[in-house]
Amino acid sequence: MNQSRELIRVGVVGRAHGIKGAIRVFLDEPGSDSLLRAKDIYLGEQKRQYKVVNCTRCGRFMALELEGITDRDVAFSLTGEEVSILRSSLRPLRHGYYACDLKGLAIVDSTGKTWGIIDDVVPSGAHDMLHYRSEDGGEGLVPFVSAHVGTVDLDAKTVLVDADWMAELDAIYKG
Repeated sequence: MNQSRELIRVGVVGRAHGIKGAIRVFLDEPGSDSLLRAKDIYLGEQKRQYKVVNCTRCGRFMALELEGITDRDVAFSLTGEEVSILRSSLRPLRHGYYACDLKGLAIVDSTGKTWGIIDDVVPSGAHDMLHYRSEDGGEGLVPFVSAHVGTVDLDAKTVLVDADWMAELDAIYKG
């Protein structure tokens, strides 16, 4: 399995939950129900696999009981670990890609100019923002809305953006 494409980050372990070794997981997308369907989760940079015994939504977080973790101290030791699940545990998509699929794509405007490579998709109040880094070390944010972003082409590894708007944005960043 190519874990970098098959595993999707869904959140982070907050701390232990209760006294029997459950953990609190704070989701990157708070409304997501993906953990409720996951049979396994993967923790940390090493992507250690754990079977999910039980998962319950508890307001702002999910409470997970994992096979082999029955001690509160062990659960506390997982605090801050990244939580990932298999892509196949996610709901099928209508538009064909998840936000994490945008990472690594080039931001290209309608004139063919490459502005940078997307290194993160940042949730914000109104819409997601595409965070990119340019070859010269610069960086910027592009609102992921149809007024500024056109076609997402996963095969070409590009996201098309409006050239005039990007030039105006660039002038603000350099100003």
